[in-house]
Amino acid sequence: NNNKWINRLAKDKFFSFLIDEKYGGIKLSVNELSNLLTKVASVDPALGVITMVPNSLGPGELLTHYGSEEQKNYYLPKLANGDFIPCFGLTGPNNGSDATGSIDKGYVVNENGELKIKVKLNKRYITLAPVANLMGIAFDLEDPDNLLGKSGITVALVERDHKGLIQETHHNPMNAGFPNGTIKGEFLVDIDNVIGGKENIGNGWKMLMECLSAGRGVSLPATANASSKVASFGIFNYIKVREQFKLSLSNMEAIQEKFNNMIYNTWIIQSAVALTNDILDSGNSPAVISAIMKQQC
Repeated sequence: NNNKWINRLAKDKFFSFLIDEKYGGIKLSVNELSNLLTKVASVDPALGVITMVPNSLGPGELLTHYGSEEQKNYYLPKLANGDFIPCFGLTGPNNGSDATGSIDKGYVVNENGELKIKVKLNKRYITLAPVANLMGIAFDLEDPDNLLGKSGITVALVERDHKGLIQETHHNPMNAGFPNGTIKGEFLVDIDNVIGGKENIGNGWKMLMECLSAGRGVSLPATANASSKVASFGIFNYIKVREQFKLSLSNMEAIQEKFNNMIYNTWIIQSAVALTNDILDSGNSPAVISAIMKQQC
């Protein structure tokens, strides 16, 4: 049932809101994306997460900003029309969204006269991993023999069924229902699979920080906006019709105090969301404000 909904969302272009029209996407402004995510999440939080992940940090956004023309022309149309369902592997058992922490390692190796990257992955808590067929993977590339002369945090793309890639675990954290799992394995990656090619080796930290601001600043606050509004709407209608001691709950001062607090905080979230979306729509990438939004909302 999960897969049916995911395929429907993908084919109806719900995963294409960051992708330009020339690649077949439905490019939305940040405000439009935020409103749409709020609506979806207000009906079903799991569907909200499924919709927001391909529209925040992931192959689509990274390719749009940093991909080569060849990569854009190949991947973006397939991401836009739902042929590719993406996920992004950053998080591991010992690192969260900190790419400079205990992240997976990659090494430049000489394979039969051709330079390749050998990675050993152990990613977990990766949304859409069990159903994705295009993985963005982040790793710390080392070049001990100075074969390339470049090293550092690097982001590459691999497709499902890549030799050595293991995608078999389906977790269900918090029983929330959205597909979540692991990406594992030890395998070779072509240097051409690095997003942006050889030039972008070692630029991954900068790439991730600039792109993470959308997920932090848009998607998660949209979920908070949705849940706060749904809760406030439900409570408002409940306290109007429920009576106790022949008195409407809405007339009880203790209830009023709690409810006013809900409305106040919902209003703050909505206002903060509107402000952040406007900043993003004006072309800025406010990394600090985005982090505050993620934590506070």
